[in-house]
Amino acid sequence: MSRSGPLLRSARLLPVNARLVRAFRRSPTDFLDALTASGARATPLPMGSERVLLLDDASQVWELLTTHVRRTAKGRGLVRAKVLLGEGLLTSEGETHLRHRRALQPAFHPRQIVDYEGHFARAARRTADRWTDGGNVDLVAEMSAMTLDGAGSALFGADLRETAPRVTRALTDLLEGFRLAMAPGGPTLLRTPLPAARRVRAAKAELEKVVDDLRRGCWADDTARGPVLELLDSQSELTEQQARSEVMTLLLAGHETTAMALTWAFAAIDQAPGVRAELEAEWAAEPDVPPNGGTADRLPLTMATLAETLRLWPPSWMFSRRVLEPLVLGERTVSAGTMCLISPYLLHRDPRWWGQPEQFCPDRWLRREPDVGAARFDSKLPGQPRGAYLPFGAGPRMCIGEQFAWTEAATMLAELGRTWRVRVPDALRPGPSSMTLRPAGSVLAMTSRR
Repeated sequence: MSRSGPLLRSARLLPVNARLVRAFRRSPTDFLDALTASGARATPLPMGSERVLLLDDASQVWELLTTHVRRTAKGRGLVRAKVLLGEGLLTSEGETHLRHRRALQPAFHPRQIVDYEGHFARAARRTADRWTDGGNVDLVAEMSAMTLDGAGSALFGADLRETAPRVTRALTDLLEGFRLAMAPGGPTLLRTPLPAARRVRAAKAELEKVVDDLRRGCWADDTARGPVLELLDSQSELTEQQARSEVMTLLLAGHETTAMALTWAFAAIDQAPGVRAELEAEWAAEPDVPPNGGTADRLPLTMATLAETLRLWPPSWMFSRRVLEPLVLGERTVSAGTMCLISPYLLHRDPRWWGQPEQFCPDRWLRREPDVGAARFDSKLPGQPRGAYLPFGAGPRMCIGEQFAWTEAATMLAELGRTWRVRVPDALRPGPSSMTLRPAGSVLAMTSRR
């Protein structure tokens, strides 16, 4: 990312807080550039009533998220997200978070993930069946509908294809509401008659209706309730609102982040013909989902491609932790009340830990074995320190759906890639800041049958 130029020269004419607010509205990269230019890496930066520190040292990030986890709380972003998502796994704290996580953990056990692979593959094949040779598709919309189909079937035993357009439209409006929620006085703004606030409230109401219908079995695709609904039904201590918040969180998180990762992955593959040729050979050699699971293990280059995509374009591009009591990170003391910002987007592109950090290079994740003509995916192969690669966070609050996401993305990428090439003629860039790293606008792609 640029650290100088017209953006920063003109930005210096504005007060720091105004510069940051404007930069946040434009894009994540503009916001991170503005933070860096304002000195937030070195010392806490006053922002209204808060002091913000941008942590850029991998070891300090790891220490904050693991050793000091009990001395921190969620930062402003996830606190504000409660207004939109309720108090689910993403936004809850302390004992509530721990209790709910334990209640839902069986739905994400490795043995359960194996059972989900068939759901992911069927969702991808249904998407592939809709495409035409030489046709144009909105890649973001297609990936969102496909991952919603897969997550709905796997987690909730529901066929959400019919309602997918409702969900994706409402989700887009809800994510736009995140920018409003993050503004000064955000929660108050969301209650005003502003057009944006009205759209957010309508989107939230629409998604809550979808969740309620889902829990009532309106779109059940078989006799089973789905593992998440069965687990929630068995938790008598959960209130109705808590159960709704967990379904809302898993429904959205279970497809939005994977959809964005697949969108960025297809765009990157289109710009790397050598990688595409190797991927197509790998997909041709593994034509079906194995009956005993293990798709991801059998697709090392697919996994490496996704790992590299998550490095360059992590869906969770920034999160924060508020320090509750003074603590030491490295050689500096961080005072209570400081809000520590952690940006996987920055950490994943830092030349201190990554060779050619701006280059899309899946091979960095592969251990080649020339004697047997094979390659093995190794998430630790690049040798980066802990804290330098955080696509799913770290510590006890690490994303509960990490293996779900890896398997969903690998299965779907391979299923689509066996039949179709996706051409993305325009270079993608991040759009306005949101909870996830979304491309700017719709992504028009052409589908070409292999």
